[in-house]
Amino acid sequence: MADYRNAKVYKDSTEAEKARRGLARELGDIRWWQVGDEKERNKSLMTMVHALETQSEERRQANLRHARLYENVELENLTGNDYAAALVRQALYGSGITRFNVIAACQDTLAAKITKNRPRPNFLTSGASWVDQQKARRLDKWQRGVFYETQVHEVSKQVAMDAFTFGTGFLHVYMGDDKRLKIERVIPDEMMTDDTDAMYGKPRTLVRHKKLQREIAVTLAPSKEKAAAIYQADESVEHPSTLKDARTPTVDVWEAWHLPSKPGAGDGKHIIAIDGVELLCEEWTLDCFPFVVFRFKDRTLGYWGKGIAESLIGIQIELNRLVLSVSEQLRRKGRGRVFVQMGSKVNPNHLTNGIGDIIYYTGTPPVVDSQNAVSQEEFMQIDRLYQKAFQEVGISELSAAAKKPSGLDAAVALREYSDIESERFALIHQKWENFFLDFARLCIDLVENYSADGYKSRVPGRRTVQEIDWKDIKLARDAYVMQMFPVSSLPQTPAARYAKVKEMQQDGMISKPVAQRLLEFPDIEAEMNLGNAAIDDVDATISAILDDDKPEIMPVEPFQNLDLMIERATAAYLFARHFPDIEENRLSLLRQLIQNAASMKAGMTQPAAPPMGAPGMAPPPGAMPPPGPAPMPGANVGNVNINAAPPVAPLTPPVVA
Repeated sequence: MADYRNAKVYKDSTEAEKARRGLARELGDIRWWQVGDEKERNKSLMTMVHALETQSEERRQANLRHARLYENVELENLTGNDYAAALVRQALYGSGITRFNVIAACQDTLAAKITKNRPRPNFLTSGASWVDQQKARRLDKWQRGVFYETQVHEVSKQVAMDAFTFGTGFLHVYMGDDKRLKIERVIPDEMMTDDTDAMYGKPRTLVRHKKLQREIAVTLAPSKEKAAAIYQADESVEHPSTLKDARTPTVDVWEAWHLPSKPGAGDGKHIIAIDGVELLCEEWTLDCFPFVVFRFKDRTLGYWGKGIAESLIGIQIELNRLVLSVSEQLRRKGRGRVFVQMGSKVNPNHLTNGIGDIIYYTGTPPVVDSQNAVSQEEFMQIDRLYQKAFQEVGISELSAAAKKPSGLDAAVALREYSDIESERFALIHQKWENFFLDFARLCIDLVENYSADGYKSRVPGRRTVQEIDWKDIKLARDAYVMQMFPVSSLPQTPAARYAKVKEMQQDGMISKPVAQRLLEFPDIEAEMNLGNAAIDDVDATISAILDDDKPEIMPVEPFQNLDLMIERATAAYLFARHFPDIEENRLSLLRQLIQNAASMKAGMTQPAAPPMGAPGMAPPPGAMPPPGPAPMPGANVGNVNINAAPPVAPLTPPVVA
């Protein structure tokens, strides 16, 4: 359950809200979010949540049935306290409710194909100023730090499995007690909403019911009186098999949200309460719930999605019937039978499975039943239904078995086959990317509303960790757009990835250092870091001037790649100089960096002075000339200046834009 102890306490926000409450009282149509008295509000809330529990009972039974199909265990509930007992019952009384679990095979295969992609948002600006562009770049790093801190890619795998099993998966995002963003996977049974309110898939009221440990619920109480009331509250009704001495007592806690009718209306509410005690009531200003929702399939109407278990339940039932029939026939006829005519004198002891046995008989000889125990049509029907189940979800049997089609050995052919198979998942891939877009938007909304002092995000780099504060990069919503960047858009196998990157490099789309970054082979990561050290060093030097709050020029060393530094620094200068709001000192430092690199390069290319006595070097003044052969007769040596030094090429520094 979210911890909102540091949030502001509910107050009437506007006079318009008071007027709406008065009108609602006059008409006799007042709801829990319109009630001003705390006790009356709690009573109205409990009336609503108990009605929603009754309305959601059939959906919870459907969720239990779908969990049984995937787990292949006769569960009695989804609270977790019956799982061990269900496994014992399965071992004692049978092999499970499904004998050929195609639902679990489809879900596991689809989860492996979808969740291997780890998308993250990328913040882009359109026609923005230089300052806003730099903020967008730092905002992108800030969001990467949030993704890393919350481990959202790992937790979201459980949410995806909930969507495949129950149809809808929930990820709760909230601001914790330490003013840090927290995420939590929510079991769909805990969520409730009115079906009529959610007819178009966008309800305005959402409720979560959670059995919270009593000692944790007490920490949410704003006063000692309410903490005492929590201790006196009735304990949650648990399963009879639960060991009371081995667990912490729990209480039923309800958390409800009501969205505002429009921005600034002041009629949005958020409340946390138990029966008879209100722990928190505040105004809710966001236009969305603090949940990121992922669905496998959208229904025609309503808020809840449709999962794989529900889609394949008919095929699974038919497979169970066929497998049971085949098993029974094999049990009755699979070992073979011998027909002996009545009246024939055959000794049954002679009917053995020995080799070359001699059987004595009088009359009609015994006949062995050589017909098939099971009809071939039944086996073919099982295969057809199994294939149909994977086709219904959009998966090939080769993907489920992690095999490639025979004859597809080239990397290009494998990529084309993967692309064709991925087209079937285009919609589910888009939903998966939108899931992380919604998560990024919700994180920004919560930080803006509950972190007035700023929110520092730590971004891990290759060698250092950079800390970025939200208050330094805050941008207006209309100043940027978010798009998704699929981290694993390249092929996953090493051979296919290498072939794709090699093609991009040969076509001139990327350079060699970029190609090395895209390969990202874990077994040669250290070598890749060394190979990219030159370009990383140059980019860090330029970034210290353009991106840091206090621009700083680093000294140029002869060990750096001076050509690369001059090229990239010049490009950065030409790009930045056209922005009117960029500080002049940054441009000046860039020019100075280019001149320093050019001077360092020119000094390194100047030829060194030859050593004393080297051929072609003039002796010092007053010294005897070195011995040597006499000049050829007739040679003109009168115009030769033996004291002149060899000519040196003039130093001309490169032209800087």
